[in-house]
Amino acid sequence: MNHPRGTAMVAVLWGITITALLVASLQVGTTRMTMVGRDTTERIRARWAARAGAESTIATLAYHTRYPVPVDAYALIRDLEIVHAGALTGGSWIIQHAAGDSPRPFAGPLDEHAKLNVNGDHRAYIDVMFGPLSWGVFEAIEDWIDEDDEPSEFGVERDYYQSLDSRYEPRNAPLQSVTELELVAGIEPSDIRGEDWNMNSLLDPSENDGDETPPWDNESGVLDGGWARMLTVRSVADGATNSGLSRIWLLATDSDELVERFAALGVELTPEKAQRLINDAVNGEFSATNLVTDLGIPQAPLEEGEGAENATAEEPFTPDEIALVLSETSLTPHHRRNWGQLNINTVPPETLYAMFEGTERLVDSLLSLRTRRVNGLPSQVDFWDLEGAEQATLEQILPIFGTSSNVFTISSRGESAATGEVAEINVVVDRSSLPVRILEYREN
Repeated sequence: MNHPRGTAMVAVLWGITITALLVASLQVGTTRMTMVGRDTTERIRARWAARAGAESTIATLAYHTRYPVPVDAYALIRDLEIVHAGALTGGSWIIQHAAGDSPRPFAGPLDEHAKLNVNGDHRAYIDVMFGPLSWGVFEAIEDWIDEDDEPSEFGVERDYYQSLDSRYEPRNAPLQSVTELELVAGIEPSDIRGEDWNMNSLLDPSENDGDETPPWDNESGVLDGGWARMLTVRSVADGATNSGLSRIWLLATDSDELVERFAALGVELTPEKAQRLINDAVNGEFSATNLVTDLGIPQAPLEEGEGAENATAEEPFTPDEIALVLSETSLTPHHRRNWGQLNINTVPPETLYAMFEGTERLVDSLLSLRTRRVNGLPSQVDFWDLEGAEQATLEQILPIFGTSSNVFTISSRGESAATGEVAEINVVVDRSSLPVRILEYREN
């Protein structure tokens, strides 16, 4: 006997059940899609917050390049600290970096001129800063950079690298990044990076948890940045000036341009002095170190006697004139600058003591000098205020230390206000010419 009503009821119940399951699945899927969409939106919001921080820093660098504060070496640093943190609708950013032995990060971008440039003439300090190095390591660095394939007495060249299982060749040219040192014979990645495996100059949670997650670290709360915390290949010489104008290339100028530039800055430079600068540059006799150290040489008066009426004495340069020569002129064109010096106003004490091991008294004097000066050292001429300054001391430090910086690394972290989503942007920028140039851009 058939029961059509019962069959229909079962069919209806099954239909309702299937519909309910479909609706529930749709709701779950919609909820998940909404959550994914929200997370994506907040990640984008965090990314643009980080980008806003980087752009604020770049704008500040550009402003100080065009409108510098010549008498205050710390004016740029203070303004960079002002924009190191900020907020916009739905997000915020913070820009910090680790330096030295401090457990607390420093506000603002990392000054690449606070590090020794490996490509420069003073890389021999590496052997002191990270010594004692293994046998032949420093020579291997020299061989990696020099232009030939002839190994030095204790170094290695192309033949060695070609004999490895994973063969490659030395660059035989200036390094393109500090991490390239990891390819040099005898150097390990841990030597260069320390605990800062992602090279962002910040102590990340994974870099302060022991051996729980890579990389291994000592859980000290202080970032061990390896060699990279003291070395760079990014810094460049010259660049930003006291006038905000482009530097004058001494090999392609005339005395009128020099006199006019100095007059615009309130210093009267005679045409004779201007021409003397140009002649010295053309003859290969121009030296910033000699200009500064000559300030300590007393000028002997002309002696009376036969021929004295025809004698001419070169009028010495004044400290203000020398300061502007250093600020406004260059021996190289803007597209072919030399490697940058260490900025005495920003270099960490840790780096100074590592470089001048055994001569700590000199380091103490340098640190005392910049501490006493509220506005820092705006010019290399100010090194004459160093305690017990002598020509020999200045001849040692002037080729190494400058007083301004062109290249900065910006590590900007953006955070979403709604979900706490974090995005990080790392940018290396050069303000030595306008517009500010981006040398490297990474997003984590």
